[in-house]
Amino acid sequence: MPHASAITAYSAYRIRIPLRTPYHLSKVYGTLTHSDSILLRIETANGTIGWGEGDPGGKRFTGDTPASVMEAVRAGALDDLLGVDLATWVEQSHGRRHAGTLGAMRDVAIHDAFGRATQRPVWQLLGPQKRQQIDLLWPTSSGSAEADLALIRDYAAQGFRTFMLKMGDRPIAEDLARIRQVVAEAPEGVRVMADANQGWTREEAQAFMAGVRELPVLLVEQPVAADDLEGLQSLAGGTVPVSVDESLQDLASVQAILAAEAADVFSIKISKNGGLQNSLAIGQTVAAQGKRILMNSMIELGLTQSASLHLGCVLDGLMDCGHAYMSTLRMADDITDFSSWIRNGTATLPDAPGLGVTVDEARVQQYLVEEHHGRR
Repeated sequence: MPHASAITAYSAYRIRIPLRTPYHLSKVYGTLTHSDSILLRIETANGTIGWGEGDPGGKRFTGDTPASVMEAVRAGALDDLLGVDLATWVEQSHGRRHAGTLGAMRDVAIHDAFGRATQRPVWQLLGPQKRQQIDLLWPTSSGSAEADLALIRDYAAQGFRTFMLKMGDRPIAEDLARIRQVVAEAPEGVRVMADANQGWTREEAQAFMAGVRELPVLLVEQPVAADDLEGLQSLAGGTVPVSVDESLQDLASVQAILAAEAADVFSIKISKNGGLQNSLAIGQTVAAQGKRILMNSMIELGLTQSASLHLGCVLDGLMDCGHAYMSTLRMADDITDFSSWIRNGTATLPDAPGLGVTVDEARVQQYLVEEHHGRR
């Protein structure tokens, strides 16, 4: 007989949910119209359920795609979950042994199940709580200043104060004119950051950074290619902080970036960084070096968003601005109730065990693309 807290079954579901509005990023990524996520449901011998989520970003981002993740799942990539003891996994940080989308799905689902089994919220499994609420940012598509300002005025009226302008698709002179106009005309109290998503050459990035040197820009994220640490190093340490996103995949990449002095801010994403334990280690390493953290997101549903909020509430070093907990508000629907945690541009952790979100399994079936099941 398996131990009561041992995993005896899992189900992986690939689901696609449309965005409310298409989201245009840089020339590297084009326009996104849907979330394309993999959900993981685990069950233990005593009937405890846990849910996780993976959000593949594509070959240029996380190195995997929804199709490749499901291909790996069908080939048995999750079979070694069967027989895993929840307490052993969490207390011995076994999530650190895995990476990427598959690692994130596993680690989040097991933390959710263990939290539910022990009647503890996930943040208690990660460390002392530093905060219970985190303000949100809102992103704009790569477009015009007029479109940015219309969106900013709308969301500022709803309580948002931080806005991320997607760039990297237009000539530098146009994006500089755009951000200058936004800064000049935005409502009082609004702050902006820019994200090029690897869309610039070194020369273009240098021109942009020089052009915003005197502006109150919170940060510029991933101005050059992910593997161009020399280019990032030439931009970091100035008046406007440089943030790394695609460059930051795992703890080894964090250490390389720190050694190269190639970033001022580190953009943590639960799914990109391989789950809660890996993301926790990254955040602790970054904070210990006096660097700052942006809690960021892929196009995520409420499982990853809730996991990220639990983590953000225990980390030191968070930037004093809004963070990316708005993803479910951008979806036409969600399979959880995470959006109910958001009020007036702020997300608040509930006092509930596990992740604290409720999964609507009927909606999982509604948006289902493919599924795979394993049982011991």
